[in-house]
Amino acid sequence: MTEEQAFCNQFEEECKSLRSEKIMLYGSGEKTEILLKNVRGFDFQGILDPKLEGEHLYGAEVVPLQEAVDRSCIIIIVARNHIIPIIYDRIHLFCEENGIKIYDFHGNRLPHKMAADHDMGYWNVNEERIREILEPYPVVSFDIFDTLVQRTTLTLEDMYQLMEMEGVVPRQFAVYRRKAERECTDICNISDIYDKIGQITGWKKDALEEYCRAELKMEKRVLQPRREMIRLLQWAIASGKKVYLVSDMYWPSKEIIEILHGVGVNDYQQILISCEEQKSKKNGELFEKLKKLAKTDQIIHVGDNRYDDIRMAYRQGVNAVQIMSAYELLMLSDMKELLNRVRTLQDRVVLGMIMTKLFANPFSLHEHKGLVYIEDRNTFVYCFLCPIIHNRRLCMGKKNLREVCIEFERDLERLYGVDIDNGISDKFEKALLDWIRGHLDRVTLEDVELVRALKLDV
Repeated sequence: MTEEQAFCNQFEEECKSLRSEKIMLYGSGEKTEILLKNVRGFDFQGILDPKLEGEHLYGAEVVPLQEAVDRSCIIIIVARNHIIPIIYDRIHLFCEENGIKIYDFHGNRLPHKMAADHDMGYWNVNEERIREILEPYPVVSFDIFDTLVQRTTLTLEDMYQLMEMEGVVPRQFAVYRRKAERECTDICNISDIYDKIGQITGWKKDALEEYCRAELKMEKRVLQPRREMIRLLQWAIASGKKVYLVSDMYWPSKEIIEILHGVGVNDYQQILISCEEQKSKKNGELFEKLKKLAKTDQIIHVGDNRYDDIRMAYRQGVNAVQIMSAYELLMLSDMKELLNRVRTLQDRVVLGMIMTKLFANPFSLHEHKGLVYIEDRNTFVYCFLCPIIHNRRLCMGKKNLREVCIEFERDLERLYGVDIDNGISDKFEKALLDWIRGHLDRVTLEDVELVRALKLDV
């Protein structure tokens, strides 16, 4: 029995009491696709995903949350266990007001007590442990994006919206860019994506080429190294292991090699990019190519995606170890509530900068099992006080705080090319203050006094 069959059988058994209900599936990922394509006897009415409304996925329509009310549906959240509470928090008030029942994909009516994040096995993993796991293998491969390098934006779509804000692409570019990539059903490169944008919009070829150059420029601007992971790669090379880089990506290897060279990634054996090899990690074929190149099956792969990097590697006879992306760590940390308080692009920019600062190290939550501890004063000021000061336009006399605020302002300008001056939303600022209020025991007395000096009511 395959994993997909086992998942479907488990869903049919655990959710059998919901067969008579009209169901909206909240989530547009792999598990939703498996359910819609394989499970029968359930009345699936559509998919809920705010970012994809109006699209069609897996033979179903992606609809607004209001449709669940209009069609008298229940909602089943189909997501990883630690993400379910985040989604529930996002929608439960609307659902309560409109009499919509919410369930997880195990058939539990929400809210439902789930295992605490601090019990996760990943919290037992650190850099030293990863080295121990890699040690016996003569060949190590690394994923690239979100593993060796990461974007400073909260999501990839935020990068496209920042391009719109700068005026280097037309309005609605982010929508068309995302739609075009989804509609390129085969393994695609960046030219395929922009050709598809042209088909959707009617934009001229010269303009599309200009927008493509603007995207590459923005991509290079927002990418930053995950230094602990690069150190791990350099250790593997120094240990005499053959190191390969393996990525499902639409950019050509020439551009990716240039990006990696800029952050100190050199001396690996070869780079395998899906759009050039016409093979993907998603179906395992890129791992098959890796095995042929390495001429051994004594390979271990390191990556962040639990399906593409881990499950598919194992299916092709390649061992694998998962590290967490910065976004995944944010969702697992005790700061995850901030995700439901973002209201504006400025909110998302600031949260992306906080995320990048705190979770570039994939083992940053190891010691405290998912709790964020701020041990460096500049990090605390940069992540939590600077956004509020930026929002309220305060100027403190303390030299250290002023220097960090200047650093924050410079990062806004350097990373995004413009001074984002609209101010973060009140709800997001309140969420930052609530986090500070609940965690003053984790910062120094000097920091507590600094917060009080700012009269932040904590």
